[in-house]
Amino acid sequence: MSGGFKYKYFFICVAIWLPIISLSQNLGNINGVVLDKQSPVEFVSVILTSFNDSTKALKVVTTDSIGHFKLKDVPFGDYLLKFQLIGYLSSSQKLNLNESNKQVAPVQLQPDSKMLDGVEVVSQKDLIKKTPQGFIINAKDNLTQAGGTATDLLKNTPTIVVDPEGGITIRGKTPLILINGRNSNLSSTDRIPASSIESIEIINNPSAQYDADADGGIINIKLKKNTAKGTNGSVGLGAGYGAAGRLNSSFIINHSTGKWNFGLAYDNRFAGRTRKIHANRTAFDSPNQYYLIQNRFDDRLEETHNAKLNIDYSPDQRNSFSFEAIGNFDSQHNIETLTSTFRTQSDSFNTKNSRRSDELGVEKVAEVAFNYNRKFSNPKRALSANISSSYNYETENTDITTQSLLEDSTLTGNPFLQRTYNYQPSSVSNLRFDYAHPVTKKGVLETGYKGIMRLTNADFQSQYLINNEFVRNPLASNVFNFQEQIHAAYLQFRSYIGKEDSVKWKYDIGIRFEQVFNEGNAVSNNIHVKRDYLNYFPTANLLYYPNQNDYFKLSFSRRINRPSLGQLNPFTDVTDSLSQHSGNPYLKPELINSAEFGYNKEWKKLSISTNLFYRYATNIIRPYLSLQSNGVSLTFPTNYGNSETYGLESIISAFPVKFWNVNFSGSLYQQNINGSNVNPDIANNVFSWYGKIINNFSLWKGSKLQIMANYNSPIGTPQGQKIEIYYADLGFQQKILKGKGGLGIVVTDVFNTQINGYTAAASNFSYNRKFKIDTRAIMLTFAYSFGTAFKEELIENKFSNE
Repeated sequence: MSGGFKYKYFFICVAIWLPIISLSQNLGNINGVVLDKQSPVEFVSVILTSFNDSTKALKVVTTDSIGHFKLKDVPFGDYLLKFQLIGYLSSSQKLNLNESNKQVAPVQLQPDSKMLDGVEVVSQKDLIKKTPQGFIINAKDNLTQAGGTATDLLKNTPTIVVDPEGGITIRGKTPLILINGRNSNLSSTDRIPASSIESIEIINNPSAQYDADADGGIINIKLKKNTAKGTNGSVGLGAGYGAAGRLNSSFIINHSTGKWNFGLAYDNRFAGRTRKIHANRTAFDSPNQYYLIQNRFDDRLEETHNAKLNIDYSPDQRNSFSFEAIGNFDSQHNIETLTSTFRTQSDSFNTKNSRRSDELGVEKVAEVAFNYNRKFSNPKRALSANISSSYNYETENTDITTQSLLEDSTLTGNPFLQRTYNYQPSSVSNLRFDYAHPVTKKGVLETGYKGIMRLTNADFQSQYLINNEFVRNPLASNVFNFQEQIHAAYLQFRSYIGKEDSVKWKYDIGIRFEQVFNEGNAVSNNIHVKRDYLNYFPTANLLYYPNQNDYFKLSFSRRINRPSLGQLNPFTDVTDSLSQHSGNPYLKPELINSAEFGYNKEWKKLSISTNLFYRYATNIIRPYLSLQSNGVSLTFPTNYGNSETYGLESIISAFPVKFWNVNFSGSLYQQNINGSNVNPDIANNVFSWYGKIINNFSLWKGSKLQIMANYNSPIGTPQGQKIEIYYADLGFQQKILKGKGGLGIVVTDVFNTQINGYTAAASNFSYNRKFKIDTRAIMLTFAYSFGTAFKEELIENKFSNE
């Protein structure tokens, strides 16, 4: 792509936003301790609200193991402090902050005799924190994935569907995954251990300040960063067995003093994995190759290492700077054996072969990020800036041996030898500025810029053995270079109607513009694609609060689904020579209009959040499977006409009894797909639903038991459907060593029922495919935390059952 005028967007926006001058302010910290008589109480939610509007939380923290809490960088003024914990009566007090360090008198909580009733109640923190745009999951509260990757954690997150291959969807669409709020090469969730995750934020209908390329919503994975004073750390070990052994370990340490905070973390995992696949195809127009039966077995060894460094500096109470560096090494050695048999229409034997692939893939990622935040005396005013770069180098080398067989699997003829090489360096860089400024007494104007720069060079080479020498196959080799720039700017106005101490209506309206320049060049087959387009994306949200415990919400947004590099890359994957896959460099972006109407209600022991949603998309991107005349099937993404999705989604959280809380999430939706532009016969109308229930039990002091069950009904595709998926997980943890250590056991897919697969059909074929990964596994875990200010999150989720 030509540099010149396209980069001017980048530098013009930098020049506009960088000189913003901030004003002085008065900020302070609030410190205190919460007690039950003379004993400290941990896990107490300390909520800071405006004295005139106690319904809106300005800051929320949790007391540590010695009952201490600290609210940082609070503007001077009048506030209300609330203290809440299951098993105790709620307490509140008025506070006037007029000094840099305010020490609150010790807070005495009184036990709730009605709830206790003579039985000890062990605190259960809420798994879900509701927000007007979605919800936030505390990773440490998900015990059934206490040892796992981010993918495993998302499996047990309400409203999210994850198939055994790792495909992630929300309401039937793929979400945008961000790491600490930014685009990253680390967005492959299989490479992020649950031990490094602080929380997961789900945003169902993003406003204008978020990327428009989020038709399935946004999943923001926030990595852990401890800021407790002094030196604190934790170590963890885990070991288990699925189809083979699994082992992992982790280490986190931080030191915070004065204006500086330093953190260092490392974790690893080693796992043997297996996968079995069975597929059959019927080709109606090929009597000699009428039936194809395939059986495949994968034996894989995985190895992952992650390291993270963070440095934070706050020269004063107004400004803060942070630096973050992340390194990742991922290796997979996979040996695949595939047996394919052709039979005639009369069910007579035709041909048979065995294909063995020995594949070694290595991926290295390095990422750095710089952040700046500025606070003001007016809490409605804020400035932030972020710049980050992520570099990735991926290699994949495969040796393939194909051997012809007789019907009884006796060898016949000489083997056919092939080799493939794939080298793919890539990078993604982000530059972002956000600024909010009050323009009226009630209204705030928000604006910002974000630039994303991507660069990839993929070199794929296929060779076959002739006369004892490997010769390059030009028809199966290619070089694909791709680069893309996205320059986005947004403007959004937020306000409310009513008095400040009794707000009834809140609303925001915004618009986002995104200019895209991208260029792809496939050298071998002389494909050159260049695009330059501008899109606009309006958003609007309206909330009505009949009282402080419930609200109604109406929202609208326009989004886009841009094809990924893997979908654009025209390489053809011939690992399975009879079932090949390729990309499509001519894909167009998918445009989506979505609307949502929701209601949220909170009671003392019950909360309900329910949403009606509607989505209409054009140029939808879906895989298309075609059977060619030589008996080889080719799957590639294409643009279908349109799709319409509408349904109902609900999340219910309850505390039925003192020692048990439960969360249920479910969704019902209808999906109508019209693909007549590709094939007059492609139209699929499918009703789908899913349900997920997470039970948390406090059996005795220091114990936690979690049981999760999940069901996903069949999901429609343009040519068929994905099969149903159901499974159950459980986890148990017991605190030891005066609460600084933890022992745990995790069992995933308890009944070994998690099977994935799909069906597809056209006028000339039908196809069925099922596969089973070794999802059932047991893990034993141990963690120990040390330091001057121990917090519970340091001992939770330190292991990987992978």
